[in-house]
Amino acid sequence: MSVEQRLVSRDHPEPPYPLHPSVADRIDSQYASFYNKHIMKHQQVHLQPIEASRASGTLIPGAGPLASVAKAHDYLIPRKETTGPDIKVRAFTPHGSMPEEGWPVCVYFHGGGWVLGTIDTENVIASNLCARAKCVVVAVDYRLAPENPFPAAVDDSWESVLWVLGQGKEILQLDTTKLATGGSSAGGNLAAIMCQRAAALGGPKFSLQLLSVPVTDNTADTENSRSWKENEHTPALPAPKMMWYRNHYLPNRSDWSHPEASPLLWKGDWSKLPHAVIVVGELDVLRDEGQQFGEKLRDSGVSADVHVMKGQPHPFIAMDGVLDAGREAITHFCDALRKTMYPAPNIVPE
Repeated sequence: MSVEQRLVSRDHPEPPYPLHPSVADRIDSQYASFYNKHIMKHQQVHLQPIEASRASGTLIPGAGPLASVAKAHDYLIPRKETTGPDIKVRAFTPHGSMPEEGWPVCVYFHGGGWVLGTIDTENVIASNLCARAKCVVVAVDYRLAPENPFPAAVDDSWESVLWVLGQGKEILQLDTTKLATGGSSAGGNLAAIMCQRAAALGGPKFSLQLLSVPVTDNTADTENSRSWKENEHTPALPAPKMMWYRNHYLPNRSDWSHPEASPLLWKGDWSKLPHAVIVVGELDVLRDEGQQFGEKLRDSGVSADVHVMKGQPHPFIAMDGVLDAGREAITHFCDALRKTMYPAPNIVPE
């Protein structure tokens, strides 16, 4: 019996949670094998207290090793435009000789539904981007809901961008004319919003946005989205779990359609947005809104490479240690970042 069936029957859902019949025959075999051995036996995030999930350690199991970088250092950064505590960021600096103009930089936001995750959550992705694309990567420890609901995460993300352009530029020796952003899930949502806000304000100019399984439409549900309906009972991010995240981050329903919660609904000039590389999972509820985001960019004359990872549910990019699709997704990002920041191969630092 599935988790949802037990909830309907008013039983308290307890592990194990076998793959739902609606996805069992469609899911990637590598993911299914790992899920059955290592994930099925654990309680699901939306069915336990937030504190239990935050204390459990690894948000998504199956990550590969960190890539080698020259330095990783944490900074507490002050605010320029908003109120709140200082924001923690982690800067990864690559090996090699710094370009004469300074290091290109990518501001990266972790996933976790704006409720879970920390600055440690996606260090594998951040270190790969740093090492393989020869860029400084600044990972942001933005505030989490429900203690700090929307727009706290957006404010913290923007303050981090401002720090990179100002004090961070000097500390990290950055070439901020070569500026990218990226993130996964909720982090992809924040990265897309940073590009839109920058475009609306006339700067800074981002060169690239790297969006993994981004949340782009917080009005989507099983009634109005094909991928939400098809993948309602998918593992890792079933529809009830996504709604659990949404309700914590966006407790006021009137905010669901706000463009800084749902960047797909942004009314600005899409032609001013940067090139995008988007990776989505075929079995993810968020699949269609990620694809639609790419379509809106292309319709506005902006290039967007959209990769649909066959048979994959939501968390594949964070599972590069056990999934070929995870390694492939990270490679898509690293290759695009390197090509954007070093268009001539002979100028890449050794």
